Amino acid sequence: MAFLELIDVTKSYDGKKQVVENVSVAIESGEFFVLVGPSGCGKSTLLRLIAGLESLTSGYILIDGQVANDWPPHARRLSLVFQNYALYPHLTVEQNMRIVLQAQKVPKEEQRHRCLEAAEMLGLTDVLGRKPRELSGGQRQRVALGRAIVARTPLCLMDEPLSNLDAKLRATMRVELRRLQRQLGMTVIYVTHDQTEAMTMADRVMILRAGHPQQVGAPLDIYNHPANTFVASFVGTPPMNLAEAHVLEHSLLLQNERPVRLMRRPLPKTERVTIGLRPEHIHRVALGDGHVTASIVHVERLGSETLVTFELTKQIHWTARWSGQANVAVGEVASFSFDEHALHFFDGHSKRIGPPTRIEEEAFER
Repeated sequence: MAFLELIDVTKSYDGKKQVVENVSVAIESGEFFVLVGPSGCGKSTLLRLIAGLESLTSGYILIDGQVANDWPPHARRLSLVFQNYALYPHLTVEQNMRIVLQAQKVPKEEQRHRCLEAAEMLGLTDVLGRKPRELSGGQRQRVALGRAIVARTPLCLMDEPLSNLDAKLRATMRVELRRLQRQLGMTVIYVTHDQTEAMTMADRVMILRAGHPQQVGAPLDIYNHPANTFVASFVGTPPMNLAEAHVLEHSLLLQNERPVRLMRRPLPKTERVTIGLRPEHIHRVALGDGHVTASIVHVERLGSETLVTFELTKQIHWTARWSGQANVAVGEVASFSFDEHALHFFDGHSKRIGPPTRIEEEAFER
């Protein structure tokens, strides 16, 4: 039995537009589950519904197999970590962590023990007597996490807890959060708009768009075979390259102007498709060889890899990712070869269609 289960969960504020619609998913005990999507997609609303801070319009929320629709937040045995930390400025670090235990009427000696234990885990032992204004952003975030840890609830909900931190600290805190979650065995539902956070932290991911679930699965499964063009373009940095194509007998006509002949990949039996290709599946070959010859319009050298953007058509620019420090320049004409077995095809409704990519075939064989 799943620890937390959502069944056709729907939320509307005005009775007309659904902010969240027909969301169904089962989350196992001890799982790190991430809700990800662009701003306004309904992920924070869904978190508030789980927490009991908003009422459902329809559907069911089950906790440990029991319908929890009408349970108040305190009865759901969960803790919350917010984007803005929500610390009391007039209280010390220790007092901020203990306040939730005071509400639970935990004995004072036990409160002290739990706070010291959490402070040691989080590296806060030396700042227990300080006020929030005396702390760095990372330390404040750890205090908010400490409050969730001392509560010892089986479920922890986190609403973009790292978005206020700088990039380097976010990367550090991602590792620390995941380590703590594994150590404590908590079930975590984590909201973010950052697909990098979702890919690096999650056991499973749900991608939302305008209140509708687009795909649920392990991060690499979603990366390797996205369900539709939205997921394909949302997951990955840089995202998957996409282009509309007319299907001919043995080739594709991209954007009605760029013919690409495929030698090793069967084509779907439909007239028009959208094709997708990850940047790492585009390779440089000798001039005149390969699938296309095009002008390079942008180069990003990142040290360990180089991102090369080229003009596939007048309207469409594609990006290739090459290992190392490629010796190329803007304005240079180069030839590019596509890994045909890594091509994705999407139909007129943006849904992925066969045949399977090599990556999917290899995953099936395993």
